[in-house]
Amino acid sequence: MDTKTPEQLLKDLDSNDRVVRYCAAANPNATPEVLLKALEDEEVDVRWEAAGNPNATPEILLKAIGDKNSDVRYAAAGNPNATPEILLKAIGDKNSDVRYNAAENPNATSEVLLKAIGDRFVKIREAAAYHPNATPEVLLKAIGDKNSDVRSAAQESLQNDPILQLQVAALKAQKNAS
Repeated sequence: MDTKTPEQLLKDLDSNDRVVRYCAAANPNATPEVLLKALEDEEVDVRWEAAGNPNATPEILLKAIGDKNSDVRYAAAGNPNATPEILLKAIGDKNSDVRYNAAENPNATSEVLLKAIGDRFVKIREAAAYHPNATPEVLLKAIGDKNSDVRSAAQESLQNDPILQLQVAALKAQKNAS
């Protein structure tokens, strides 16, 4: 078990040794102060560890989602502490892996998933259709997707949820009536 204090970790971030800085950013005792400093590091892997650290706060993740490197943004989008605001930024990222991680994040809201289901990449649309937070609107779009994997994902999501099946059917009927 690592027993380094936040003060020691801050010192480690001043090291010339990249591995020492990497370990400081990955440390389970890293505080927000440590992680914010790690996000300033020149090395991508140090910033990546800071963005993926379970102690990263929304403030840290908001900074990480704006990083120039897609690996850092990817880690931020997958962090379980990512808020809907962060995930909305991530789902609009130019990098498809960042968007995929946002669509897979357990905190993805219906707004995030609606954007994901309209993505040009199949794996992102499929992730939105499989997501436990997928709304009837998301699933209705997925059922009508041009790709069979996305359609199958939607059917699978609906398979064991009769209430969601009814909601999708009602939404479909409403759209057909208008």
